[in-house]
Amino acid sequence: MVDCAARVRDRWNAGETLDMSPEMMRLTLAIVARTLFSADVDAEAGEIGTALTDVFEMFQTLLLPFSELIEKLPLPSVRRFERARARLDQTIYRLIEGHRASGDTGDLLSMLLLTKDESGAAGMTDQQVRDESLTLFLAGHETTANALTWAWYLLSQNPEVESKLHAELDCVLGDRLPQVEDLPSLRYSEQVISESLRLYPPAWAIGRRARADFELGEYTIPARSIILMSPYAVHRDPRWFPEPGKFDPDRWLPEEVEKRPKFSFIPFGGGARVCIGERFAWMEGVLVLATLASRWKLRLEPGHRVATKAMITLRPRYGMRMKIVERSHRP
Repeated sequence: MVDCAARVRDRWNAGETLDMSPEMMRLTLAIVARTLFSADVDAEAGEIGTALTDVFEMFQTLLLPFSELIEKLPLPSVRRFERARARLDQTIYRLIEGHRASGDTGDLLSMLLLTKDESGAAGMTDQQVRDESLTLFLAGHETTANALTWAWYLLSQNPEVESKLHAELDCVLGDRLPQVEDLPSLRYSEQVISESLRLYPPAWAIGRRARADFELGEYTIPARSIILMSPYAVHRDPRWFPEPGKFDPDRWLPEEVEKRPKFSFIPFGGGARVCIGERFAWMEGVLVLATLASRWKLRLEPGHRVATKAMITLRPRYGMRMKIVERSHRP
């Protein structure tokens, strides 16, 4: 994670303006490919990003009644979706084929290929491995990229928070790159990520399907109903977060967290089906933030419009064009 982030840090130049949305997408894609699949997909990042957007734009349609019939119609949106799915499959199946040929490399994909069923006789088919891998491949980079993009925006609008972040990085890291062992000491960095996830949770809505009829207060939820919960709305409840629109990482001091109910903060869901990649994402978010912010400050381009775009994840609607500014202290 740090190595990938350091490459981006060294590639940036003072004074240039970049769109942080695709920048963070490319970075987190490189991270998930290396950590989970021992692969380098940087040359494919642009095509993968376009395919991912096409898949996400079809998502709302797939939630409609009779969506299985809509998928069979020769609509332009359906054709884009099919092309995008084929492009993503191309990458995943290539990785699967390479791992089957090379044997166990100790990464997640190798673990999936070595998995056997309950009898110990059969492993996963390529289709099954593809389903598991593609979920981790896409969910493991899109959400973190959005979280980091919103964090850069919020830091640019709150210089006093940014100064406290830089002070922590200077104290803990000095002139070196962060390491996993530094995570317990990067408390304010984690608080910045937490507050960014509160205001702009990448998973802005979470769905569950009712397995049976059940009563919820005065309401009856019929079996197979889809229940949608919104972390975006929950995180802005003034009962738990006074001045909910304010960016305040001090909300995440231990004594403040203890005052709130457990599920007042659910960026990764909760319960038995909490996101399997939660710890991965926390580690990645803090290490990437620390690596990049130790050298650079980012400033929103004057006049750039900032708004949300609620797809599967909460993206910035117009991207996030920001100027790269070198810090006075530089490792």
